[in-house]
This record gives sequence, structure tokens and C-alpha cells, in this order.
Amino acid sequence: MAGEHSVTALPSRGVADHDLPWTAEPVPAGTVRLLVTVLVAMLAVAASVASVAGLLTGGGHGRQVTETSRGVLVTLYGEGLYAADTLLVGAGNRGQDVVMLAVEVGALVAALAWCRRGSLTGTVVLAGVLSFFTYYYVSMVFAAAQNRLFPVYVLAMGLALASLVRVLAYAVPRAAELQLPGRPGRRVLVTYLAAVALALTAAWLPGLLAVSLDGDIAAHVGPYTSAATEAVDLAVVVPLAVLAAVLMHRGAPLGGLLTLLVLVLNVCIGVLLMGQGVAQLLLDVPLTPAEIAGKMATFTVLTFMAGGLLVRMALQARRQPTRQPGPTGAIR
Repeated sequence: MAGEHSVTALPSRGVADHDLPWTAEPVPAGTVRLLVTVLVAMLAVAASVASVAGLLTGGGHGRQVTETSRGVLVTLYGEGLYAADTLLVGAGNRGQDVVMLAVEVGALVAALAWCRRGSLTGTVVLAGVLSFFTYYYVSMVFAAAQNRLFPVYVLAMGLALASLVRVLAYAVPRAAELQLPGRPGRRVLVTYLAAVALALTAAWLPGLLAVSLDGDIAAHVGPYTSAATEAVDLAVVVPLAVLAAVLMHRGAPLGGLLTLLVLVLNVCIGVLLMGQGVAQLLLDVPLTPAEIAGKMATFTVLTFMAGGLLVRMALQARRQPTRQPGPTGAIR
């Protein structure tokens, strides 16, 4: 295993003066082509349209109690695009729309601009932001009641996924060129990744197993067909965090790339969940102290952990000696 001052094994071979020193070599010209720029621009527009519509669309009969097809009584949000969602989900969606407009779309545009400057680090950060947009719109497609903007959600999901695949297709083969700073160190990052995997598993798996054992599925899913959010977290995010932790522990180059991606993904999701939680509290959604402490507080702590690690990486990178600039290239 390499020492704590070198997360990845290969030494840096030059960095552009506009890039962070943790990037071993700038991305050559033409690697992230016009296709990605167009896809990301379309994604930003689709996300903005969906969020504005979610905030401004009115109408509906207000909160109402109804019986699901499985015979369970649920309280619906009853307003605007999210009228057919439960009070918990509909109120949360309004908060998510605010965060999407105020933070996430801007982060997407900024990550694309960083990538276009010829930065491998920026390319990986863009992949992390695109992972978030893929995650978010998979949730809107499968975990929200279908509304009039459903085609926009499907479009956004497709744009995010296609962009993510293209960006990763460039970044993954060059993982050995990505140099993370020596601090906070490999052990700290592995511990963080393990905490993400354990927190998500503890949050969702016991409830899913209990429902499977007692058969009370109707009360668990409400008006929806399944627990889609739990499924995505347990089937995608947890294995990704575990894989990143194992590779980082072994000193594999791909471990650094996946760790940076998970950090960015965690921050993007965490900020969104904060907006969701604030909206739910402001709209008087009934939440138990256990729900507030067990899920909201836990995910908030993980978000601040991820943000703190990213800030520490950036500060550490700034303190490292500046290397001679290598070849640069703009996006084509």
C-alpha cells in the first residue's frame, strides 16, 4: 500500500496553470466533445423548466385523505404538479425544486465549464454532478406520482445518463492520471465511504426486511407501487461506495476517481435533502423525532463530512508546489 501522502500510485507529469495540482495531467483537447456540452445544456434547461413548473403550478383541492388501491388511508399533498403525491413527498418536492434552481443547476454548469478548460479533475467532478442528476430524475420517474411533466423527467433522466456514460468513458481509462492530495489521506476517505454505505444500509434495509416479513407492504409504499428510493440507494449508491472504499484501500487508481465522484454525489444529494427537509417542516408535515434525528440529521452529517473533505482536498492542493504546465486543450 502506498503512503498516506500519495493516494494514487503514479506521480504527476505536469499540470496546467489553471487546474488544481491534484490533477496529474490536463485533459487533452477534444476529449469531452460538443456532444457532452449540448447534452448538459439541454439537461440544465430541462431541469430548470421542471423545477420552475413545480414551484409555480397551482390548483388542486388541497390536502385530502384518500384510500389507496391496497386499502390504506394516506394524506395527499393535493396542490399543483404534486397533488397526487403524499403530503411528505409533495412538500419535499417543492423544497427540492428550490434547491435545484438555486444550487444544482448552477453546479452542473460550473462543472461543465471546469471540464471544458481541460481538467481531468473537472471531468470527474462533472461525472459526480451528472451522477446526482441521474439519481434525482430516476427518483422523479419511478418514485413520484406521474404528473404532466413526466415526459420532461424522462428526458432529463436520459440526458443525464447519456452525459454520464460519455464523461466516464473518458475519465475511467485515465484514472491513474488523477492525483488526489496527500491529505485528508486514504484512511480518512475509506472511513467516510464506509460511513456512507453503513448509514444508507441502516436507514433503509431494516424497514424493507420488516415489511417483507410482516407483509404490511400497503402501509409502507402508500399510493406508490414500490419503495423506489430505498431500492436505488441500496442497489446503486451503497455498492458504489463499497467499491470505492475497497479500491481506495488497495491503492487502485480507480479508487481515487470513484471516491471523488461519491464525494460530489453526496454533497449534491445532501443539499437537496436539506431543502426537502426544510420544506417538509415549514409545511407542517408530521414527522416523528426519530425520523428527524434518524434520517435528516444523519444525512446532514454525511453531507457536511463530504463537503469538508472536498474543501480540505482543495486547500491541500493549493499548498502543493506548482508544477510546470502541461499541454492544454479546450472542449471541441
